[in-house]
Amino acid sequence: MKNPFSAFYYVKENKGRSLLIGCMFFLAAMVFLAGNYIHSSYYYWDGIFEYSETVTDIAVLPTDEDFRDYASVIEDIDKDPDLIVMLNSGYAASVIDWKCTLGFTMGGHCARYNTADDLRTAFRILGYRGDFSKVHEGSVVLSRAFAANKGFQLGDVLGPEDGLHGEFTLDALIENDIFAVFFVEKEEHNLVRAHVMSATLTGREVRERVEQIAGGRKIKINQPIRSDVKAQLEPINIIFYVALFTLSIVLSVCVNSVISGQYMKRMYEFGIYRAIGRTKGEIRRKCSAEIALTDAIATITGVAAIEIYTFLMNELYYIPHGQYLPYFSILGLIGLVIANALVLVPVVLLRGHAMCKADVTEF
Repeated sequence: MKNPFSAFYYVKENKGRSLLIGCMFFLAAMVFLAGNYIHSSYYYWDGIFEYSETVTDIAVLPTDEDFRDYASVIEDIDKDPDLIVMLNSGYAASVIDWKCTLGFTMGGHCARYNTADDLRTAFRILGYRGDFSKVHEGSVVLSRAFAANKGFQLGDVLGPEDGLHGEFTLDALIENDIFAVFFVEKEEHNLVRAHVMSATLTGREVRERVEQIAGGRKIKINQPIRSDVKAQLEPINIIFYVALFTLSIVLSVCVNSVISGQYMKRMYEFGIYRAIGRTKGEIRRKCSAEIALTDAIATITGVAAIEIYTFLMNELYYIPHGQYLPYFSILGLIGLVIANALVLVPVVLLRGHAMCKADVTEF
């Protein structure tokens, strides 16, 4: 038996009106896609974060005359059976930038290794997959995604015009997605920095062990870059939230105007409900259910459309060009919840309150 008081009955019997309202809610669901695009910037840094948290990089300080403290720390670290010291390996000044999914250019980490064996050892500990057998002095190594982003091929010679301080040959590709540059450049003299890693300890444990060994001696221990990079990307998040609130307020006004017109035509219907004994609470719940059901259908449809769009864009464009759009992000989810709340709650409250005032005797 049909129940005219049911929210499902109204949506089913008023497809045109529900579709119009649903389209407005569908726009709110698009905030999820916007949040995913903003979060995509972090994809390019995730591998670099992991690298900087696994490898402890130490260097000499200008106040360490004759490098005595540095040399003594290296000697003590080398005595620890759990630690692996790679002399004259560390961060470098070179940088190759890349174009992110949002379309702007970023650039980040670049590390040099003194020998090809050191690089292969580091990659084994880091779990990087690839064929590194041809890596030698003068080689540069990029991830496959990074190379695709820049349009580089194996065998290409990269130099100062690409952001490096010299010429290096691209001799290997990492299968893992990391947007960092690794190259092998041997230096016999002035060994004033080193990488410290471990095949048995975590990156945090290695760092703590190095700090403990160093004690008060004058050396520089570079810290992971996660917090610094996130602080630089934070303005993008702030812009997103400002745009989110602005869009939500505009959508809320528009949706309320559309729904107001629809519900004004139903004042007689709700007046009858009141005349036959329906309570104000039941009226409010009916209005809430109708609007919430329309919103749920629009949101589910919107998220499904976004996932299909994301899949097609990744497979047809982004991944082949060394870019990526995440299918899900906390930022997008938060944006979706906030947008729905800012649009849905005022509409539900206003329409429910207005329909409770319907009086059949006025018609």
